[in-house]
Amino acid sequence: MLAIVFAVILQQAAPLPAATGQVVWEEPAPPPVAAAPVEIPAIPDSARADPYGYERAECSPLIRKASESMEACQARVRAALAANLGDALPPGLAPAGAPDECRLAAAGDRYALQCGAPDRPARADVRPQEQTCESRPRARPEGGVAWTEECRPADGRAPTQEGLKIKLFGD
Repeated sequence: MLAIVFAVILQQAAPLPAATGQVVWEEPAPPPVAAAPVEIPAIPDSARADPYGYERAECSPLIRKASESMEACQARVRAALAANLGDALPPGLAPAGAPDECRLAAAGDRYALQCGAPDRPARADVRPQEQTCESRPRARPEGGVAWTEECRPADGRAPTQEGLKIKLFGD
């Protein structure tokens, strides 16, 4: 008897599948809400005259909210400047993701365009190179010993020749 009561309670608590003919009422999805037009934030006249100074002033740690990061502040200020200044916005203050202007990539070729940041020439490697140095004694003509130090690159390459070179008729 107790098992029958327990089975009836379980059947009432468990949802019945829709295949058994049970009707399930679902709420219709709400209609999409039209987005309100975005209001352009106002900026002072001093921001029009000096947009870089305005960004520095607004994003100063003394002015901005403690909860706002520097990157978030710059994104907010740059978006406001872009909306108000339009084409007069300096290129350094363009918001992230803004399309870059395209320019001619080769002189005389009107179809060669480059968009985005300009290419920079590769710089020479200026890191200090690891060297192996040895100190050796050398006899001086006046008598005595002079110590000289000879260094070469640690990776076994030939040492670079420093000083002036003049090539006449080949190597």
